[in-house]
Amino acid sequence: MDGLSTTAVTRLVQALDADGAFDGHRLVIGVAGESGSGKSTTATQLADALNARGIPTAFLNQDNYFIRPPRTNHAFRLTDLGAVGPHEVQLSLIDEHIAAFRAGHHEVRAPLVNYPGNRFDEEVRDFSALQVLVVEGTYVLMLDGLDVRVFLEATHRDTHERRLARNRDAWEPIIDTILGIEHRLIAPQGATAHWLIDAAFGLRRGPA
Repeated sequence: MDGLSTTAVTRLVQALDADGAFDGHRLVIGVAGESGSGKSTTATQLADALNARGIPTAFLNQDNYFIRPPRTNHAFRLTDLGAVGPHEVQLSLIDEHIAAFRAGHHEVRAPLVNYPGNRFDEEVRDFSALQVLVVEGTYVLMLDGLDVRVFLEATHRDTHERRLARNRDAWEPIIDTILGIEHRLIAPQGATAHWLIDAAFGLRRGPA
């Protein structure tokens, strides 16, 4: 995946550059997609590529903004599948941090998920020198404050083996049910994207 995603990111940076996206103003790029679609890898590589070009960039990961820590959230879902969705995430807090970045605030105090401890710690994010903020997660294209919207089209069915190989979470049969619910919520965001990356990491312009 890494080589394919690197090619997609290189082409995306070239396209954004040609569109004048990096001409001085503070830019917010959203990267969304289903679990295992490659959105985290894409967002990280995008930030790395821009930093390598001398464009100071950082990214926010939606995983840090869930209301409940990972194991607690999973247990809560098992008692009520209606809990699955964007309401599990503090999207309003991500919006606040995007607004702080745009306003030129030097820093924000942000949550940081601690997977082994099943809790959220706090970290200070330094925005003082940044020109670009990449925001990554399943629901981030639902945010209003984005300049560029990137959507990875691979579905949970396309990426089943990839997610098993990642092995971040214990696999249970109900995971397929949860991913199916998420698919119905996440997929419509593709209609709002400026750029689409398909399951083979091909890049094309989106409908937005």
